[in-house]
Amino acid sequence: MKNSQHLGFWFLLAILGFLLSPLLRSGDSMERFVIGEIQQTRAAMGSRASDMVVGFANSIFEGTPLAVVAGAAKTAKLTKAERQLSARVAGPGGAIMGSMFNSYMQGLVLQSYIVAMRLAIVLIWLVFLSPMFIASVYDGLMQRNVKMSEFGALRPATFTLAGMVVIPVVALPVLYLVLPFSLSPLLAPAWAALVALPLSILVSNSQPIFGR
Repeated sequence: MKNSQHLGFWFLLAILGFLLSPLLRSGDSMERFVIGEIQQTRAAMGSRASDMVVGFANSIFEGTPLAVVAGAAKTAKLTKAERQLSARVAGPGGAIMGSMFNSYMQGLVLQSYIVAMRLAIVLIWLVFLSPMFIASVYDGLMQRNVKMSEFGALRPATFTLAGMVVIPVVALPVLYLVLPFSLSPLLAPAWAALVALPLSILVSNSQPIFGR
């Protein structure tokens, strides 16, 4: 599997997770999930950072494509009259399906809000952890320069293996956005530590783009 296909697989998995997560909870349960997510963020990052996260999520939810998702979900919900009509036409089964549909649409809206919150958390951590990633890439470039100046071999097999490790780890924040359970934001430094070494190995064995 090519690295681009490998990365695409993880993004596809994240999209499926976004669509399937509301099926795991009722609308009321999703509301409690959002409240719990905010409380955990506040406990882990403090009041100031958590206010930034919630404010960022609110602004994204109102001013970006997430608002389209929310708006579409709200308008797609069945009204009370439509549920009653469904119950008369399709019987109890139709009423149950209508209730499930409304619950899913409500869950999709709340899931969108959770994604916006977690995106804010990821962006905050990326700012703080960017020096580590920059240092890792720089270390890899220096190792590659040493290999090339001393006629050392750039190992394509090592590059491929490092890529197979780096891509799933790099994709973890994308999966974190749609996880159906809470995960402490304080795990971000551990994730960065997992990325640093294989990223350096990946860069040190990468082929030059131009010339030698």
